[in-house]
Amino acid sequence: MTVKKRWSRMLAALLAIALLIPPAALAAEEGTAVTIGTGITERPEAEVTVKWDDAWFAVDADVYQHELAVTAMALSAAAYVRTAQGVSVQKAMEAFGFQQVRSYNYQFSAQSSEQTAYTLAVKTVKDRNNKAVRLVAAVIRGTGVYTEWAGNLNVGAGNEHAGFAQARDELMDNLEKYLEETGAAGRTKFLVTGHSRGGAAANLTAARLMEAGLAEKEDIYGYTFAAPAVSTEAKAEGYENIFNTVSGSDLVPQVPLAQWGYRRYGIDRPLPDGSGENYGAQFAAMSRQYEALTGQSYAVYQDAETVERLTGTLCQLAPTVSGPNMTMLSALLRGDLEGLTALVEGNPVAALLMGRTAIRASSELTPLLQREQAALVSAHCMAGYYSWLSAGSVA
Repeated sequence: MTVKKRWSRMLAALLAIALLIPPAALAAEEGTAVTIGTGITERPEAEVTVKWDDAWFAVDADVYQHELAVTAMALSAAAYVRTAQGVSVQKAMEAFGFQQVRSYNYQFSAQSSEQTAYTLAVKTVKDRNNKAVRLVAAVIRGTGVYTEWAGNLNVGAGNEHAGFAQARDELMDNLEKYLEETGAAGRTKFLVTGHSRGGAAANLTAARLMEAGLAEKEDIYGYTFAAPAVSTEAKAEGYENIFNTVSGSDLVPQVPLAQWGYRRYGIDRPLPDGSGENYGAQFAAMSRQYEALTGQSYAVYQDAETVERLTGTLCQLAPTVSGPNMTMLSALLRGDLEGLTALVEGNPVAALLMGRTAIRASSELTPLLQREQAALVSAHCMAGYYSWLSAGSVA
């Protein structure tokens, strides 16, 4: 047999083998293209390639898995993108083999401040004993329409952030209906994820799933990103299956303030902050990814104490969560001007002192906010978090 014929037969054999490999196996190895929201006005969308692995859910949920975190962040960012063909996260979930993919609350609504947009989906995976179980995913969008800001700012006077708790409750109602309609009986695992406002709702939802007995702790995989604090009763103990990726340079995870007693459920996992030996290489890798996604350089603060100054001002305006200043600040932030007027009339001294503090703070912070706007955006946006995660592991 000539060399030419041997090579021809070898190539034919290789081609035959390639044709026998299922397309899904190739997709799992090479990854799936997902369109994500970046959070940057000049380039609001970008395409990333992420992997999915059912084997993640054969591991107990209280074990942090970085590859799952990267994919969860991509899905959380995809939840922001809506086109004529539908919500980007729906296409991603279908590509990952999920079925009965449904999105909620993406239409504009007067109730937007009391809810958030999210996508539910279900598929079958294997547990660590190789038994088939149901996996239900809840991917929750961050702030998408301006009316949702009223919910973001509605801290309330209870143990939970009122706006985020309302969004959680609405989601839980639909989730329980979804479980009934899709026949997800027996053992069910949950993946709950979201960014920013979506991260806060995801944090509360993952905690409620355990408290309501809908699944065991080992079966609830909570991955949140840039999530604000959610409750004065939140704690890490007992919620080690909820992982909150946060940046010390990001203002949003700092509020509501720790000084007011607010925390997140689960374990906070900070992004690199400049103190590690490999920070320079990590920052360089993150910056390359960020620029590829946004067309811009990652902005850093000119004043390294920007976040501390902003949170310090909030603490001056309302030193405690239970005082009259907090009640007035909450009414002001949620736009309840009628209620605010009544509060001012009932406690004019507190209102006067708070007003003076606000005027002084405004004169000091307005130039700071104008100067640091780009850095505040870089620190919080979806592209920033995805770039940090895809560049390497968090602490």
